[in-house]
Amino acid sequence: MGQMARKKSVEDSEDMSIDLKPFINFLVVLIPVLMLSSEFAKISIINLKLPEGRGSNTEEAQKVRPLDDESDKLLLTMIITDSVVTIGAKNGFLPSLFYKEFHHYVAAEDRRVEVTVEYDPKNPGKSVKNPKTGKPFKLSERQEIFLYVADENYQVQKCLYTKDALMLTDADGRPMTSVKTGDTIWLVTNPRRQVVITDPSQYELKPLMAYDEMKNRLMKIKERYREARDADDIIIAAENQVAYDKIVQLMDVARTADFPNISIAKLRG
Repeated sequence: MGQMARKKSVEDSEDMSIDLKPFINFLVVLIPVLMLSSEFAKISIINLKLPEGRGSNTEEAQKVRPLDDESDKLLLTMIITDSVVTIGAKNGFLPSLFYKEFHHYVAAEDRRVEVTVEYDPKNPGKSVKNPKTGKPFKLSERQEIFLYVADENYQVQKCLYTKDALMLTDADGRPMTSVKTGDTIWLVTNPRRQVVITDPSQYELKPLMAYDEMKNRLMKIKERYREARDADDIIIAAENQVAYDKIVQLMDVARTADFPNISIAKLRG
C-alpha cells in the first residue's frame, strides 16, 4: 500500500512539472528584439526650477511657476501625417512637404517576385497580391517604403541625381532639374559638397525622394541655427496611422542631418 502511494506521488509530481521550452523559446525571440530597440532608448533629464520660498512658510510661498527662458532655443519639430511632412520651429513653419507613398514587396518564398504599389491612405487596409500565387503579401514581406515629393496636386516632382543617388541642389538648396557644363552645384552630403559640372550626362533626372529633400531642409536649418541651445534636438510627432517604418527612416534622416537627440511624440486626433 505504501509503495503504491509513493508511486502515485511520483506520477503526480511528474504531471505537475512545468514545461519551460515555450518560455525559453519566447526569451530567445524577445532578447534580440530588446537589444535592437535599445538603440532608440534615451534617458531624458528634466530640469526643474522650483520657486523660492516653497515650504512650511505659506505666506512667503510663490504661487506662480517661473518659466524657463527659451529665447535661445530652436524648438525644432517634424510633423508627419499620411501625406504631408512639415517642419516647424519657434519662429514658424516651413512650407509643407507633400508626398506620394509607395510600398515595395518581395515574396518570401521566391525573392525574384517583386511588386511596388502606390499606397492609398484612404484605404489603408487594402491588400497587395502576389502576382505569381494570387495570395496577399504579408506585412513582413514589405521591404521598403518610398516617399516621393509631390506638388499640391500630388504630381510627383523630379530632381537630378548622381549615379551614387546623391541629390543635386543650387547654392540656396533648391533641387535642380537641369545643368550644363560649367555650372556649380552642391551635393546633399553632410557636409555639402560643391561640384563643377563637366559632363551633364552623368546626372539622371529621377523622382525626388522625400527623405532626400527632408535631409536637405534639415541641413539648411542646422547651418543657420547651429548656435541654438537645442541645436542637436528634434521632436518627431506622427499621427497614429503613420507606419512605424516611415518614422524610423525619418529618424535616420534627422541623424544624418546632425540632429542626434530625437524625441518621439504622438499627434492627437
